[in-house]
Amino acid sequence: MFYRLLIFIIIGFAVAEKALGQNKMVDSLKHWLAVHPTQDSMRVVTLHRLSYRLSEIDQPSAWRYANEANQLAKKLNNNISLGQSIINYAILESLEGNYTKGQDYYLAALKLFEAQNWDRGKAICYNNIAENYKSMNQFEKALEYTFKALKLNMATNQARGMAVNHEQIGDLYRRMGHYEESLAYLKKGLVLAKEADENYLILPQILLGVARNYNDRREFTVALEYLDEAIEESQRYGEKLLQIQCYEEKANTYRLQQDFDKAKEWYEEALSMAKLYGSAVEMARINREMASLSEMEGNYKDALSYFQAYKALNDSIEQKKSAVREELIELKYTAFEKEKENHLLKEIKTKQEAELHQKTIWLVALTLVVISLMGILGYAFYRNRLKEIKEAQRLQAETIRQMQVSDKIRSQIARDLHDDLGATLSGVAMLSQAAKKQLSDKDSKIRELLDLISINSQRTVATIRDIIWTTRPMNDSLESITNKMKIFASEMLDPKKIRYDFSVSDELKGYKLPSHQQYNFYLIFKEAINNVAKYAQASHVWIEIFTQNQQLRLRIKDDGVGFDKEVGQVSGNGLFNMEKRVEELDGTLKLQTAPNQGTTIDLALPLGATQMVA
Repeated sequence: MFYRLLIFIIIGFAVAEKALGQNKMVDSLKHWLAVHPTQDSMRVVTLHRLSYRLSEIDQPSAWRYANEANQLAKKLNNNISLGQSIINYAILESLEGNYTKGQDYYLAALKLFEAQNWDRGKAICYNNIAENYKSMNQFEKALEYTFKALKLNMATNQARGMAVNHEQIGDLYRRMGHYEESLAYLKKGLVLAKEADENYLILPQILLGVARNYNDRREFTVALEYLDEAIEESQRYGEKLLQIQCYEEKANTYRLQQDFDKAKEWYEEALSMAKLYGSAVEMARINREMASLSEMEGNYKDALSYFQAYKALNDSIEQKKSAVREELIELKYTAFEKEKENHLLKEIKTKQEAELHQKTIWLVALTLVVISLMGILGYAFYRNRLKEIKEAQRLQAETIRQMQVSDKIRSQIARDLHDDLGATLSGVAMLSQAAKKQLSDKDSKIRELLDLISINSQRTVATIRDIIWTTRPMNDSLESITNKMKIFASEMLDPKKIRYDFSVSDELKGYKLPSHQQYNFYLIFKEAINNVAKYAQASHVWIEIFTQNQQLRLRIKDDGVGFDKEVGQVSGNGLFNMEKRVEELDGTLKLQTAPNQGTTIDLALPLGATQMVA
């Protein structure tokens, strides 16, 4: 920013478009705006940066972007973004020489940043206020504000910001003739700049400042070393304005040493770069310096030629400056009118909000009345619902009590069957065996009858034991029944050397069989396994218990000889009894078999959803 006042005249010229084409940063920022149309805080930041970059190249465009950033920041109600857009106004006013107005804008931005406690923003404001004081040759005030900025940047460890502050302090001390202090700050700034990100502007600028310090002290060899480094850095990042300044300072170094040929050579380099950059201001000033140099050499012809070029450029600049100022006045007026319009809209909005607030009060009051009525109705509904719940709980308690009574009766029946009928039948079996031992070998028919009595009584005892087991409430769970089923399968299949797989779906964990399903479910399984053991001639059996379509499924599949269902073997295999039991349970039984293709029995029973327990 130290060179802004000299650059002010550049803006708005016919060559400005060419200059913009040379600025990669400007092109990059414009491209970002084109591909990111979202109206958010990032767009405000980009508009702010673009306005800042254009302030040294195309001031009317800079004003347009500053206005757009300002309006968007207000729309977003983002005070940090608003402060950044106000800084653009301050820079642009200061470039026109309106330092007082520029200071007012900086202070307004500073106030916003202080409210947001944004130290980086405050540091920027302090540094720019210092630039204004430097432009007015008030170096002590400029130092005061630069040190304020430095303190904030040090507190937040902003390397780039600290580098900028050190460059400013070094330049101020140089202008005040304090060369040692100047050089100390510049060299410290140089270290910081090399450590900082995005140092493409500040690094060559500090190197240029060091070179100027050595030139003022007439240490030209050292000055040239720093100038060469500054030129290299500015060329690396394509910062053409800085290259022009470095070339001019190098020409000035040789001029101070009375090496006019070298000085002219570097002035010509600066002039070529100024033409490439498209800066009429730079071209005019360089032609003036070259005219002065030619006059010192006694080459009055070249001096006149350079002076005429300077005069033509300067006249053109003055003419176009008037046009630029006229456009700037129009832009400012447009912005002012827009601000007035926004203020009027704000007043209308405030009035509408007041009316809306009044309506809201009435609406809230009405809502409270409605809520009160709904509360009364809701309470009445709650009392009625509570009554229904209590009645349902009473009925549920009664059902549980009846189930407990039923379980007690079932337990009593199981005990009676076991103690009375079971014991009696066991006694009949033992007595028949004892009677058989008393018979002689001639009584074969009686022996056969006693054997039959013993076998039937033992079979009846086994059946009664099954009935007793399924009658006990503790055995209602599917887990208990499947355990018993596994034991039966093992007893029937292992002696036949028939391998079997037994699987129960995890979905049935905790399932409790309804009382009317327990016994028949187990007997159907027994009948099916018994048939496999007796007739199937199988080597492998697969037993699955699972759920499907709200049904309890039992599937028994073997790889045995199978049979032809059409030749009447079904009832012979005991399947008739199985079908009768399934019918009683409102289920279905499917039989799939064919000779030499094995047999599959698929049982489906209604799944009692209420029987699922945790």
